[in-house]
Amino acid sequence: MKKQLNALNLLKGIGILMIIMVHNRHFIMKDMSGLRPLINYGQMGCQLFFFVSGMALCYSWEHLASKYQNSFGTLTLKQRASCSGQFLLRRYLRLAPGFIIILCINYLLNVLFMDLLDHSPGFIINRKPAAIITNLLFLHGFFPDCINNVFPGGWYIGTTFILYALFPLLMFLFEKLYALKRPLILAIPIILLILNGVFVRHMTKVTQYELYPYNNSFLYYFFANQLPCFSLGILLYFQEKTDFSYKCPLPVSAALFAVTCYSSIRLYLIPEQNFLYSVLPSLVGFSFYWLAVSFIHVELHTKKHAKHIFTEFLASCGKNSYGMYLVHAFISWYAIKDLTWFLTLKGYDYPDLALYLILYIPSVLAIYGLGLCMKRILDGIDKKLRPCV
Repeated sequence: MKKQLNALNLLKGIGILMIIMVHNRHFIMKDMSGLRPLINYGQMGCQLFFFVSGMALCYSWEHLASKYQNSFGTLTLKQRASCSGQFLLRRYLRLAPGFIIILCINYLLNVLFMDLLDHSPGFIINRKPAAIITNLLFLHGFFPDCINNVFPGGWYIGTTFILYALFPLLMFLFEKLYALKRPLILAIPIILLILNGVFVRHMTKVTQYELYPYNNSFLYYFFANQLPCFSLGILLYFQEKTDFSYKCPLPVSAALFAVTCYSSIRLYLIPEQNFLYSVLPSLVGFSFYWLAVSFIHVELHTKKHAKHIFTEFLASCGKNSYGMYLVHAFISWYAIKDLTWFLTLKGYDYPDLALYLILYIPSVLAIYGLGLCMKRILDGIDKKLRPCV
């Protein structure tokens, strides 16, 4: 399990670097050069996080459930309900403190920049009380007007919490089908994808296309659209009970990753049509599924873990990914926007692609440092809250 979790940290590290990659370009990339669409694909780092979360939560659930299991090693419905409540409370307390701290800082920065300095900040938040309250309660994933305009990249956290709330039910479904007949669990992501397709088309029709799953729309962000990707992580967890990754030949998993990743990028680059973005997150998740199989295979077949600076840093970014996600807007939105504002203050122009490439590594290092500080704060809060739950 230790090696598998190290592979998951590497995947999370890739995910946060992808997100920084796409968010750094907001105030730099002005033209529509050939690289811009590829850089924008970095947004799929969120799907990588959804996939990894699905798998990693299974280990957390396994540890927590062991405290509730009866003498037969199973959970009664009452025990499962208690375990689910404890699980969800722990997830909320793990996500909420950092989210609230950064939301308050963003609010104060908006007041400072907009109300006092008359200067547009990197991220303009929705200050309406209803929007703030729904975000604090992690209910903003249900409201189109609040889902992604109160906290930078806040849609991901809102959707994540809804997926966390659904996790015990998904885990129960996987456990029952796995016990009945192992191959049946393969159908769960497919069924969820079909149900999402039906739901999206129904919502589009009912709202007369006011809601449509184009990129960065409410229906794209909505938890049902990300649920199949999330479930793929749970699927791999159950497959690992029979050493699936260890037995799967590396050339096979690597080739399948290459094919599915290439297909995802090709679909991403074509014009939005035919409900493409109600399918794309699942296809992207499937490509990350094969990447995870490849990573776990390498980890399990490596007798002696060789330390490399890049992989060690990547794994450290993975462990620190939530802290980095919380603070990255201060660099990717605020700092870079003010830098480009300063560079063009007297009407000068700059080579945007060159500036983007020059700033990427320093911005990653700055976000990593700020993320470590945030992680230490959150770890301290977690230690104080843990005895209470």
